[in-house]
Amino acid sequence: MRRRERTPVNPNAPIAPHAPALSAEPATPTDIIPSARLLQAACVAVAPLLTREGLEAADEASVRAVCEVLACLSGEAVAPPSDAARRALGRDVLVAGLPLAALPVESLHKPWCGPDGTVRAARGMYGGESARHVRALYAACGLSVPEGFAAMPDHLALLLELEAFFLEADDASAARTLVCDHFDWLGAYDAMLAARAEQAADAPAFDMTKRRDLAQGIAFMRTMVRSMDRAVHAWAANAA
Repeated sequence: MRRRERTPVNPNAPIAPHAPALSAEPATPTDIIPSARLLQAACVAVAPLLTREGLEAADEASVRAVCEVLACLSGEAVAPPSDAARRALGRDVLVAGLPLAALPVESLHKPWCGPDGTVRAARGMYGGESARHVRALYAACGLSVPEGFAAMPDHLALLLELEAFFLEADDASAARTLVCDHFDWLGAYDAMLAARAEQAADAPAFDMTKRRDLAQGIAFMRTMVRSMDRAVHAWAANAA
């Protein structure tokens, strides 16, 4: 594995993705196999918007840039969410312990196994086998898991950052392996987001404005998740 210095996403930092400039026009969804360069750009751009802090720190230009990347991946125009929708997503969905909580953390969506391999919970716990493996990958790359992700090194934001790290280093083998090992749960996460959207739509505690904002925010989150899920697997299959 080639090592290059790269700072993983900081959940408390404003978005300033240093991604390669994009020139590709959106294609039709069935035609899209992203290049390594486009996938790297998408990983870097999308990762910060997967946390509450990143959503709230993002400015309009950053969000528009992410929508442009997503359009290149999906072949369809992606409308940016309103500020209120981003706030609702960040504060009601991406915060642990709340009724609508749905965090993009791999361990939460897989059976939890102890160090000896014993299954100790069906799902829903931090620090599972995937978290331990990602932490080891970070250490092997000479990187440190950011403090804000100490309990969840297998957060999707960090997985995308690690994928971008391998792509930037031209280490296609490591990038493909990461996809195979750590990107097989996004369908389950998307299903959870869909359930949260239905739950929010029927929540008596929310007025119509809050329901609308949550619907738009969750829809944007689902677009990011599904686009990246398709993109990483399409690239990995083509690069094999």
